[in-house]
Amino acid sequence: MSVSPIAALPLLLLTASTLPAGQSLLHDIAEANVNQRYTIESVSIAGVHVEDAKIPGHLRRRLNALIGEHCDAAELADLATELRKELHLKEVTQRLSRGSQPGSIQVNFEVVRKEADFDISVPRFLYRSQQGFTGEMDAGAQLRQNNNFSFSILSNGDNLTERFTGIAARYEDESVGTDKLRFGIAFEDYHEQWSAATQVAAESVPGFDLYRTRRNIAPHLTLVVAKALTVSAGTSFEQMDPENPGAGLRSANALTTDAQYGSKIGSDAVEKTVDASYSLRVGMRGLGSDYSYARHVVTVRYEVKSGRQMASEEIMGGTIAGNAPSFERFVLGTSSTLRGWDRYSLDPLGGTRVVHNSLTYGYRVRGGTAQIFYDCGALWDAERTAQLRHSVGVGYRQGVFVLTMALPVSMEGHITPVFMAGMNY
Repeated sequence: MSVSPIAALPLLLLTASTLPAGQSLLHDIAEANVNQRYTIESVSIAGVHVEDAKIPGHLRRRLNALIGEHCDAAELADLATELRKELHLKEVTQRLSRGSQPGSIQVNFEVVRKEADFDISVPRFLYRSQQGFTGEMDAGAQLRQNNNFSFSILSNGDNLTERFTGIAARYEDESVGTDKLRFGIAFEDYHEQWSAATQVAAESVPGFDLYRTRRNIAPHLTLVVAKALTVSAGTSFEQMDPENPGAGLRSANALTTDAQYGSKIGSDAVEKTVDASYSLRVGMRGLGSDYSYARHVVTVRYEVKSGRQMASEEIMGGTIAGNAPSFERFVLGTSSTLRGWDRYSLDPLGGTRVVHNSLTYGYRVRGGTAQIFYDCGALWDAERTAQLRHSVGVGYRQGVFVLTMALPVSMEGHITPVFMAGMNY
């Protein structure tokens, strides 16, 4: 008795689903067929339902968002890779099995733990033609599955007005009496380097402090309010050693609050993701701070994926009231904001007001994504008028590797392209 190829396809699929999903056979069949026909009924890790698994909140949200969606083998492979890195596992493979209803499947991520839960990674190593290199190397260890330790060595010339180089150590307990409450503490010790433009600008602003070193101790508690929402509260005890040795140590001690929201929705053909965050830092004299200020930042990101195409928009806004130290001031012209601009030409001291919007369109090509983007934003102080600036560019991302070329949109002077290449999680 002969069986037609079409009739044999479901049988081949069910046979292949018992193999590791990283194998090319399952991937090819899943891309061709499962995406269109099979719905994910449940997700588990090592046989434990995702709701009961001890994993970070952002991973729990992503895994929960799979339930009820059509199976995407490429996305399952990406999640397996992220689980392996986040949980410091030796190996993670995904297995598919029949669900309780016709047309449904169950996904189980099978894990192989390392003999010692220790991991070394380089989450960021970027070269930007105007600011040079920014790099970070992390070493992480996990004890009893709930306790995570990490140690970082970094030199960052991208995010602040200054380049800060040094070390950071972090500890997190993911279950303080309950899986919904977590405790963490961070220690940072940095040496600062200032550009000539910033040093000259600071001389003309009375009371503007430049410092040689900066140390911080920051404990915090995080509450998982819901699957998509976490809220954190803590303190930050920051101490700076000024450029002028006779000025004495300066403190920037603050109360901190953060809220993170992430949700994923979609239909058979379109997947949508919404992420939002709010951050508040309040420097208080009552905590022994030499600075009294309040810093608010709001970000919202919306992304749509359909087939090989994706589009995203990210909006960020922030304001500072009072007298804040330099590391709290906003900057644009980084690897992710106004990417065609030199941040020192925008404002070498940073600003106390910022708005920024980034639009990106991508198309998946050869395992990566080719992108075009448009950035616009403004950086200013209460005493100055905001000036909106624009930049455009193209890029290519494959996994953590990025390659970008951006141009400022300006009618003044010579336009110099900005190039960026390297690794960026």
